[in-house]
Amino acid sequence: MHLVRFIPVAALISLALVAPPLASAHAELLSTSPADGVNLDEAPTEVVMVFDGELDPDGSEFTVTDASGAEVGAGEVDLDVAERNEMRGDVEITAPGTYTVTWTAVAADGDEESGEFAFGYRANRGGASDEAPNTSVSPSGGDSRLIVTGVALLAVAGLRALRTRWQ
Repeated sequence: MHLVRFIPVAALISLALVAPPLASAHAELLSTSPADGVNLDEAPTEVVMVFDGELDPDGSEFTVTDASGAEVGAGEVDLDVAERNEMRGDVEITAPGTYTVTWTAVAADGDEESGEFAFGYRANRGGASDEAPNTSVSPSGGDSRLIVTGVALLAVAGLRALRTRWQ
């Protein structure tokens, strides 16, 4: 009977030990150069993306396309960076417009994130607006906090069911 009282405590301790690795599994995008939404006066020659964790070179990559969808550059993990948390690649931009960077980042543990951002090179010049392109980073990987919360709720529900049955 006394053992049943300790099962919920043991389950919560187990979840606490498992949750930190789940929460840190993603390699989140920290910064980009050019920055998301910027409208540049000079065409960039490279794109750099910095993440908060180590990336697996297999599967971590990006492409840069113009408004018509033509590829103007690509990049991959920069193996010269000790932390292996940067992707870098050359771009060849010759015409004004908006450019989109579409990326996939595979964390060292295999977790995958993807998204896109955009920047302009003399975009909207000559028109009524001189604003930067309206874009945002949109990761498509799962949210680890949601997973941890779901596991915790299932564990609590299961423990309550067991407790009811044993009483």
